[in-house]
Amino acid sequence: MPLYGVLRELPRTWWLWGAKAKARGPRFLSGTRAAGILALNPAPEVHMDSRIALTVVALTAACGGPSPSEAPRAAPEGGTEVASVPGTASGEHVWTTADGVELPYAVAGAGDVTVVLVHCWMCDRTFWSEQIGPLAERYRTVSLDLPGHGEAGSGRAEWSVGGYGEDVAGLLRDLDLSDVVLVGHSMGGPVSLKAAALAPGRVRGIVAVDTLHDAEFDFSSEAVRGFVEAFEADFTGSCGSFVEEMFVEEGVEEIAARVRRASCAPERSAVGSALMRDYSTIDMPAWLAGAQVPIRAINAAAPHPTRVESNRKHADFEAVLVDGVGHYLHMTRPAEFNPLLLDAIAGILASTAEDA
Repeated sequence: MPLYGVLRELPRTWWLWGAKAKARGPRFLSGTRAAGILALNPAPEVHMDSRIALTVVALTAACGGPSPSEAPRAAPEGGTEVASVPGTASGEHVWTTADGVELPYAVAGAGDVTVVLVHCWMCDRTFWSEQIGPLAERYRTVSLDLPGHGEAGSGRAEWSVGGYGEDVAGLLRDLDLSDVVLVGHSMGGPVSLKAAALAPGRVRGIVAVDTLHDAEFDFSSEAVRGFVEAFEADFTGSCGSFVEEMFVEEGVEEIAARVRRASCAPERSAVGSALMRDYSTIDMPAWLAGAQVPIRAINAAAPHPTRVESNRKHADFEAVLVDGVGHYLHMTRPAEFNPLLLDAIAGILASTAEDA
């Protein structure tokens, strides 16, 4: 089983990145909305090169841009921020999970609405660096390192996506955060779904970034097993190849190298392999339904389609598709991505205003 055949959509949708997808090159945004999808130059069908096909977990993000009536409370003049709960003031903080793992997080900005950024598999909170500034101008913005990632502790007996959902929900409760929008990239998408289900009344919506493509995708246990076994045999090499094929843009070599350094370190292998095994066990239709909040996805247009109608059977789901980008579109094309993210958040806030 080729490596790129099992990780990109492991919470239920398979992303097939191949040589022909890479050869298409970037194209600019322009499109029309239909059936819940704003297609931005939708790409033609891509035939996967079986030698490099890899499957990736993708968790989706949506669109919206704040109107004056939806703008959150600004920080007081002079930059002084009043935090009603310890740990919500701007700066660096550390929170301890229920099982005793230290989880570092950073707060920027202020406001009644809090945006919580949840990173992807084997990544960390610094991957959101291009989004922090624009978000913090409008909202309190929290970025965190999930256990086993970044600077977080790794003393955990079992690793699972659902466990991360418990971590995020616990943080929201302990910081007494409400009016929250969760933004989850890749694995951060299912993590956000679980967190929303475990913190009812606190989360107003989820923006999924290149994830949650097809809730009803059915995994092959043999394919998953082959993929995981390859990573367990050579984590650094398999991970490096895996990451490389997720970049289709030109001129992003430094970003790709940064992702490889963070994601493919040998000391991360136990956590990474355990999470891969867990991905395919997620009941994605149930997780979508259980979140009970609007979900807005910002996904790469190709090579794998986003099945909006399939996802709508289980949740309030819409998607914006961006052409000519890979899995890390928020890092490689922030000038295009950030307005879509702001629009998605504002749209969620507008649609849930009566419930707030």
